[in-house]
Amino acid sequence: MKNLGTVDRLLRVILAELIILVAFFWVGTEWQIPLYLIAALLLFQAATSTCGLYSLLGKNSCELVKRKDRKLMTAAIAAVLVLAVAGSYASIALTKNIFLEDLNKVKEPYSWALQYSGQGQEQEAVEQYEKLVSAFGAFQEKYSQYRPLAVKFDGNFTDEMNSISAVISGTKEDIHQGNLTRAHEELQKAEPLLQKMQRM
Repeated sequence: MKNLGTVDRLLRVILAELIILVAFFWVGTEWQIPLYLIAALLLFQAATSTCGLYSLLGKNSCELVKRKDRKLMTAAIAAVLVLAVAGSYASIALTKNIFLEDLNKVKEPYSWALQYSGQGQEQEAVEQYEKLVSAFGAFQEKYSQYRPLAVKFDGNFTDEMNSISAVISGTKEDIHQGNLTRAHEELQKAEPLLQKMQRM
């Protein structure tokens, strides 16, 4: 039995759209399927004009707004389209900026560690190397599950992260033992990978 009026149906469509945007652009893989399922349920309710919860509660909103109210339908369709375009555009821009900010948190200590190891400044090189380890660890943990659109379809992104991780971990012994020339040469291997990520 139909128990959803026009307003309820439109609100479900808009809410489903927001959930899809969040699932696609903003969350890690472990949250995407549950969010897509919720969005699908809301769209199904909107399409069929039925809500199981409303049935249990004995609620019916069919008469709140008449279906012949074309102005409401037109405005709602326009809102859905604007939300889809504006939401997608904003999400692409914002998630890319966040990704680049996170990457810069890695690049800053990397650049200093590279510079100090190249200049033979052992204490400073060790200090910046430890900051690099911490910054890249946080970066790798975040982006091992979460993929902003900038890297979502890059099949090499995981391999590149693993390669950078191998370079950083492979430099540890040389940095701490004062073999700065070798540490500098090893750290340089990560530079093209970091530059490639920044161009995404």
